[in-house]
Amino acid sequence: MKFDTSQKGLLTIFKPYQAAFLEHIWKLNNPSKTGVTSNQAHKFLQDHPDKKSRASVINSLNDMVDEGILSYEEESGKGGYHRVYYPNMDRKQFSEHATKTITDKLHEVFQY
Repeated sequence: MKFDTSQKGLLTIFKPYQAAFLEHIWKLNNPSKTGVTSNQAHKFLQDHPDKKSRASVINSLNDMVDEGILSYEEESGKGGYHRVYYPNMDRKQFSEHATKTITDKLHEVFQY
């Protein structure tokens, strides 16, 4: 996450395509658990003005896993194993997570 005070909403901490994907996966997972493969995420983002390559989408998904925003399960399928991504938190929980992460970092930076 990078914090950009010139933006609004999720764009404050995500690139436009990442924010669009997060909104999409949260919508899919309300109320039931629905996973998204990197291929499905890439296809969803093809209609987005800020569309990216499949490799960029995969890297972004994996970055969100590393940050704890998403998790994944490996499933076997045509061509071998692939990751199916799920949100670890809903929008409200993410808001609390982002607030805590940014606040903790500010305390660390300005600790006297």
